[in-house]
Amino acid sequence: MIAKAALTLTAAAALLLALPALAPLIAGGTWWGPSVAVVVACALTGLVLRAARVTVVAVPILQAAAVLAVLTASFVSYAAPLGFVPAPGALGELVAVFTEGRAQIGTETTPIPATPALALVIAAATALLAIVSDFLAVTARAAAVTALPLAGLLLVPLLVDDRGVEGSAFACAAVGYVVLLAVDGWVRGSGWGIRVRAEHDTAAPVLGGFQHIAATAGVAAAAVALALLVPPAVPGLTSSSLYALADGTRLGGETITTTHPLVSLRRDLASTSDRPVLSYETDADRPDYLRMYALDAFDGQSWTMSRLRARGDGDLGDELLPSPPGQSSIDSRRVTTEVTLADRFEADFLPMPYPARRLSAAGEWYADPATLMVFTTGAPARGDSYEVTSLVNEPDPDMLAADLPPGSDLDERYLEVPDGVDERTAELADSITSGAGTAHEQAVALQDWFSTAGRFDYDLSPPSIPEGADPLSYFLFESRVGYCEQFAGAMALLARQAGIPARVAIGYTAGTRTGGDSWEVTESDAHAWPELYFEGAGWLRFEPTPASSGGQGTATVPDYADTVPSAPRGEPGPGGQAGRPDDEAAPSAGPRGQEEPTASSDSPEPTGDDEGGAGGGPGEGRADGWWWAALVPALLAVAAVPGIIRVLVRRTRWVRAGTPAQRARAAWRELRDDCRDLGLPWSRAESPRAVAGRLTADRGLAPAAEAALWRLAMAEESARYAPEFRQEGSPSNDSRLVRSALRASRGRGAALRAGLLPGSLLPATQTAPEAPRAQRPGTAAG
Repeated sequence: MIAKAALTLTAAAALLLALPALAPLIAGGTWWGPSVAVVVACALTGLVLRAARVTVVAVPILQAAAVLAVLTASFVSYAAPLGFVPAPGALGELVAVFTEGRAQIGTETTPIPATPALALVIAAATALLAIVSDFLAVTARAAAVTALPLAGLLLVPLLVDDRGVEGSAFACAAVGYVVLLAVDGWVRGSGWGIRVRAEHDTAAPVLGGFQHIAATAGVAAAAVALALLVPPAVPGLTSSSLYALADGTRLGGETITTTHPLVSLRRDLASTSDRPVLSYETDADRPDYLRMYALDAFDGQSWTMSRLRARGDGDLGDELLPSPPGQSSIDSRRVTTEVTLADRFEADFLPMPYPARRLSAAGEWYADPATLMVFTTGAPARGDSYEVTSLVNEPDPDMLAADLPPGSDLDERYLEVPDGVDERTAELADSITSGAGTAHEQAVALQDWFSTAGRFDYDLSPPSIPEGADPLSYFLFESRVGYCEQFAGAMALLARQAGIPARVAIGYTAGTRTGGDSWEVTESDAHAWPELYFEGAGWLRFEPTPASSGGQGTATVPDYADTVPSAPRGEPGPGGQAGRPDDEAAPSAGPRGQEEPTASSDSPEPTGDDEGGAGGGPGEGRADGWWWAALVPALLAVAAVPGIIRVLVRRTRWVRAGTPAQRARAAWRELRDDCRDLGLPWSRAESPRAVAGRLTADRGLAPAAEAALWRLAMAEESARYAPEFRQEGSPSNDSRLVRSALRASRGRGAALRAGLLPGSLLPATQTAPEAPRAQRPGTAAG
């Protein structure tokens, strides 16, 4: 039993030590939790099943069931009974997310963002390797063959990354494998019996242990050294030929040019007709903005878009779009939006909620992996319809509070501020954000500063900029009059001055509800807003532009950027912005040409489903970081494993003892294990009579416990030597009585340690107890 437990835990540890080989291929760390959880679940299930002596055929099957429950709870708990039962509906959702993850691996290059779908694929593959490794090491007793599943993990970076396997990752995997071999060798050696040594050779056990450790370390060091030193000596082993084969399908790109997005924005806002631009139907309770452009370059006066290149064949029909950069929190909720463009509206960039994951559209369309803009190099779309599946862009508050620094994968251009920018902007950014503790708090402080009532005026016809003046500086320090273009650009600049990656997005607000799930977007809904980057949460939009009658009527502040509870309908919210109306029209924005007009709005009222992620659509629901919430119970469960195994050993021992003699032998073995659990000396050289005499004299047992102990000793001697077995009393009752008396004599601390860390599960050590100082009650010496 102990041998199998040791092999089970060591096989799981070896697999966990091989997982770092995948780390360079994945951007973000949220994939670790599910992968570690399935390995732990597989190991604990194996421990319990083997302690209960379940048939070996059923062990991998039940391990797979346990792993499936963990995966269900991690990724599709919203569709599962009790949150973890893999019912048919939950399995269907799990397969859908898994399919999405496979498509992501096939379409993206390393490092791949750690999306929920990718985390599921990695966890599922890890679970399969865990079950196979456990079977090979424990059931088949072929620990050396576990090199095959471990090598499978190491082969992945060799195939997809020209950097190969990092030396530290390989060393971890090698150490885990060698330790597994060492434990397997110890288990095999322990089955040969007790080594016979000379009586005077007292140092042999210590020297033997050091020799075993030294031999293991030597083998590990030699294996790692060969693996790290041989490839540089053989040029063919360090070439990137494997990577070149895997990456050989990449195509060249075509440079894209388009009308400056700010020109289109000004044209729409200046239009006097307010014509419809598009309509859409969505299953979202509160639709988000429809983004078209992302302006990432600031030249000191205005924001522009970096040059794009069209890569691929232009066919995005139902393909998985690139993953949202930086977004690694586990959130699998999806929103489906069916968009119909107006006949007069030409779109070479498709308006869609951010971040989009799938697109079904006719024609040639390309996706920019850095910004997720979808564009065409051919004729613009006009009057077309397309369907977009996007993620709910609601970040995990814990992720924002963690305040992680931007990863090395983020392009430095999002923090660039030209040298000629007014120095007062940096001072202003410092003064606004001085009281904020995290980057997210700084971003909210910037947004609130712009939207504070009375500080800025919203006007579609701002005053002319004096000749030679900096437009943004003039807006910030002189006029303080402008519309969304100035508000968005100024906040993005101040965010960069504060060290937060930022860019300006252009598109349309959610528009106005026309009934049911249908919405209409008009020219007056054209809008610009800043997008700020937070590691783990990705790009998030903020809203510094005033809303309601004093500004852009259909603008809304996201929940994660709202510093106060939502305002009642028609009453000012944060920064003077009004809460979104439900069934009544939004206030008029005033005359066209002075302020952006507001059509009537029929936005849905928030429901409780927004928090919990429960909804009717497939793929909705959250399981963000569930393993962190389960960390303490998991640690407690792991701490309880030795005690549980000890209880299972005791119950199994009594169940298998069918005859009276077998029950007597079981009771004596329980006494032996109880003594070892409590740290009392035990030697197989002592007779049962000698053990009873020693314990009676040393522990000062009560008369009832002393009599029970002697009954156990006499029954053991009868079972060993008597032609006919004889016994007094009940072995099980006597065993419980003696155990309680021994624990009471040792104190509460020793009793608690015996329950949590039973020493009987460890290999037996020979001790030399003192000679017995008492005889069986009623017997004479001699």
